[in-house]
Amino acid sequence: MKTEREHYKTKLDEELGRMRFTKEAEVLGLAHPRTWRQKWSALWNKEIEVSLLPLGMSMAVIIAIMAVVQVRNSEISDETRQGDQRQLIEAGGNTYWKDQYERAVASLEGDPQG
Repeated sequence: MKTEREHYKTKLDEELGRMRFTKEAEVLGLAHPRTWRQKWSALWNKEIEVSLLPLGMSMAVIIAIMAVVQVRNSEISDETRQGDQRQLIEAGGNTYWKDQYERAVASLEGDPQG
């Protein structure tokens, strides 16, 4: 068994004998960091695999939430703008918003059974 390994090693050494590896120190520094700078670099030199489906779904949910919040804020701002222009009126001993009262009266006047 040992002779078979030695045989393969010598054959590999013969085939790769002409090749020279010039950045051995750099690769060893990345593979086995010794200084704090190399360790910090090795920490940030990680590959992160993120599946596109969960990422896409989470982005869609975030965009949907932002859209709902935006629509609600615009509705609230519309109501406050209308509230600045709205007037309270009294009719029949009750207090109503003028625009709502006028709509209700118009719908009753337009109703032939009313």
